[in-house]
Amino acid sequence: MTISQVALTEVHRGISIGYQARAGYYAREGLAQVAKMAALNIRYVALQINVMQDTFYSTRLYHDFAFTPTDHEVEAFINACHDQGIRVMLKPMVECHDSAWRGQIRFPDNDEQIQGVRVDYWSKWFASLTDSLLHYGALAQRTNCELLCIGCELDGTQHRVDDWRRTIDRVRSVYSGPLTYDPTYRALNANTPCDWFDQLDLLGLSFYFSAADKEKATVDEMVAFLQPRVEQMEALHQRFNKPIIFVETGTRSMVGGGKDHDYRITRNYDGQEQANYVEAVMAAFWDKPWWRGQYVWKWDEQQDRPQYRVDPAGDTGFTIPDKPAAEVLKRWYARTDRA
Repeated sequence: MTISQVALTEVHRGISIGYQARAGYYAREGLAQVAKMAALNIRYVALQINVMQDTFYSTRLYHDFAFTPTDHEVEAFINACHDQGIRVMLKPMVECHDSAWRGQIRFPDNDEQIQGVRVDYWSKWFASLTDSLLHYGALAQRTNCELLCIGCELDGTQHRVDDWRRTIDRVRSVYSGPLTYDPTYRALNANTPCDWFDQLDLLGLSFYFSAADKEKATVDEMVAFLQPRVEQMEALHQRFNKPIIFVETGTRSMVGGGKDHDYRITRNYDGQEQANYVEAVMAAFWDKPWWRGQYVWKWDEQQDRPQYRVDPAGDTGFTIPDKPAAEVLKRWYARTDRA
């Protein structure tokens, strides 16, 4: 079966769902979200699946019965999205049980600290990563997912060009659709050896940049502030000769959200500032032909973050539903001036 290549040509009017969702979520609460997303004109979802390793220095990735959704529930959720006209980017994400950020995963380069003793950590880790991607690539193939994201913010691994090339070759043996990867911008500077990105079909990015240097900035002020970022993104497009999608982008619904998106800080609610940020990003990039859309972070919250519940006026996290930003997405995603 050949997967549709439509993800290469149209704007991804997307949102992220299920970050750190545990087993059972997509079969219960998740299914109820599909019609709500469709009502906001969302036409792509980044469906996230936890692939676990014990620590940031572990070399074995695995399906965790508590933390990883089952294939059966994921397939049911994908089918429900397709029934509502929503395309799916399957996004298996490496998570560490020790709570380390996945970008910290890194190993010694086959050093010999004790004479005659060498451990090839990298080969072990990439073999395990490849096994997980072969599993989810096959799942994406049989469920007709329109796009597969092969990794997210694995900054410490990106210099392993040959390892990534071998992994991509293996994934393409089981999945016939387009591939992307989701790096942080700091991992895409000109000195980073990311030559393997030429094997991707879409250049993904976690786009988390300030759109203001003050609180309460207007949309026009944010659009102007973002212009240097537009130029940087165009330079990335030219460097890799690939269309760009924002696999993650967004900010919190808090005072100063246009300036700072840090998930750890405590601030009061400001849904309009989040809405202005979403509007400004769309306005800044919409007419750029090399920009193929975004997956706003995010639809749902699966983590207990009490710092988001300090203000009775509203939740100050990244979520979109029932906030002013939802209407911004609905309006922009309904536009017909781009496919």
